[in-house]
Amino acid sequence: MKWVKNYKKSKECVLCKIAKKEEKAMILKDGEIFVIMNKFPYNTGHLLIFPKRHVKEIEELREEEGRELFIILQKCVKMLKKALRPKGFNIGINIGEVASASIEHLHIHVVPRFGADSGFMEIFDSTKVMPEPLGKTFKKLKRFSYLLK
Repeated sequence: MKWVKNYKKSKECVLCKIAKKEEKAMILKDGEIFVIMNKFPYNTGHLLIFPKRHVKEIEELREEEGRELFIILQKCVKMLKKALRPKGFNIGINIGEVASASIEHLHIHVVPRFGADSGFMEIFDSTKVMPEPLGKTFKKLKRFSYLLK
């Protein structure tokens, strides 16, 4: 709530700030490709995968970055399956404001889905109920983060 009330769109990219260690984040992997937990998740275990280098458009990726992104994506799915045992995934990339890209730095959303991950609160109150605190989920995922190497 503190973040929501005091939100001011920064001129500097939040993912670049995370990559430079200027912004606090729940980092599961760093290097040329980062994996972090989304601070504002759609669901438990929601991850973001992004290149360290600031890239806005998918065609700006170097061939090696594109390969590495998808290799890390595969590893993230494996890690999430071991740590959280989801029943499925939503995986997506939003590019451009009209496509709901709120951050102009290419990133992949990995959203684990569970059998009962939505109920009456989500349907009737346009809200999301998270079954456990982010810190607890982060600890579970951190135990399996060796899979991302």
